Amino acid sequence: MLQTQDRSIRFLAGDSKFNKEYFDNFTFSIRNDQVFLDMYLRKPLLRGWRARLDFQLRVGNSKSFQSLFSTNVDVCSIVNAAKINLFKKWYRNLLKYGNFLRQCPLNASHYYLKGWQFGEGLVPPFITSGSYRLETYNFYGKYRGKDEDFIMSCTADAVIHI
Repeated sequence: MLQTQDRSIRFLAGDSKFNKEYFDNFTFSIRNDQVFLDMYLRKPLLRGWRARLDFQLRVGNSKSFQSLFSTNVDVCSIVNAAKINLFKKWYRNLLKYGNFLRQCPLNASHYYLKGWQFGEGLVPPFITSGSYRLETYNFYGKYRGKDEDFIMSCTADAVIHI
């Protein structure tokens, strides 16, 4: 279990889907509170690559989740930006556990994450104790539009104690 400023985060489960036009393989798993990813990217992910991030809280003791915060981001702009914001902090933390590029585009190659965890200062201060789900949906075009080109998606469930 990871401790961050009196916060503990326990990853429970993960799931992923991917477009075979972009990946030969995309394996996403959670083991021992850590995230593992192994992917073989067939073609580069270029400018215009977007991600929809959705932070959700479990409703009571049900299996349902309610969105707390959702945003669409330009992935290359975040990766290439000099300005530090929460999304850039998350990406810099990912770099410690894998072989992702420090600049966009993400070229066709083999990439991995081994044992990634949320580092200190990466949990937004508005997050309280509870069961959460983070969904990331990567695409080109307009989200859910006629021109959308799905790349991949990942979902991770976690319990946070403050």
